[in-house]
Amino acid sequence: TKRFGDRELFGNVSWQVTPGERVGLCGPNGAGKTTLLRMLAGQDEPDAGLIIKPSGLTVGYLPQDGLEHEGLTLHGEASLAFRPLLEARAEIDRIEHALADPALPDGEHEDLLVKYHDLTDYFRREEGHSIDLRVTQVLDGLGFSRSDFAKPTETFSGGWQMRIALAKLLLSRPTLLLLDEPTNHLDLDARNWLEEYLSSYPHAVILVSHDRFFLDAVVTRIADIALRTITDYVGSYSRYLVEREARMERLRQAKKEQDDEVARMRAFIDRFRYQATKAAQVQSRLKMLDRVVPIDV
Repeated sequence: TKRFGDRELFGNVSWQVTPGERVGLCGPNGAGKTTLLRMLAGQDEPDAGLIIKPSGLTVGYLPQDGLEHEGLTLHGEASLAFRPLLEARAEIDRIEHALADPALPDGEHEDLLVKYHDLTDYFRREEGHSIDLRVTQVLDGLGFSRSDFAKPTETFSGGWQMRIALAKLLLSRPTLLLLDEPTNHLDLDARNWLEEYLSSYPHAVILVSHDRFFLDAVVTRIADIALRTITDYVGSYSRYLVEREARMERLRQAKKEQDDEVARMRAFIDRFRYQATKAAQVQSRLKMLDRVVPIDV
């Protein structure tokens, strides 16, 4: 459950995302799409209930705007996605220099050899030797030129700052990727590249986008946020539009039938409220009215 002031965005919602799913969040402005992403990212807390995450889950969140980078080159900033590998590489270099010292005691020599073996094995398993290649591929895909790689990040404008943040996020490959309007700052080529990248992403993705063609190409299901709940539609955005309209039509019809039935009961109660012979029937209808759960449309 999540509220803003007197307004309830989510009421006792149960919802689950499984590994490998790519979910598009849809719904009217103000329904709670960004709020849901922020709660999943740990930046907001629900007012009631729990967000349960499996152990080992890594979460990456791209907001719509507001991120800025400074102090490093573009290539250096993007490479921070591999911080543990960069630290391992620096430690490998340090150990190599230490091992070359003839004055190193035998006991320390053995300890360093064990540590060196573990670090180089980790570096190999995580494909540390391909860091530069992976950084280049993602920066190229997001529209940066090779001449941009050595530029300080603070020289890039707001839209390009968001592309830097997106690059770092994609390179870090979190097991839950949260993207809020990721195509807002992309041109067509970068958007098409991101579409292909996400379509083959091996982990869970939850995204908000007003680009229906992007959603159609990327998502495996749509989560519709409306009426304080989340309704899932398996398949593309286009399929969701058709199924949602059919569902809303059924809901409108049910609402009309409920309103008609309530009106009939109220008319009966108003007409026979003071007739002793109808007292039992009036009481019965009053109880029925109390049990009616209004249908929201």
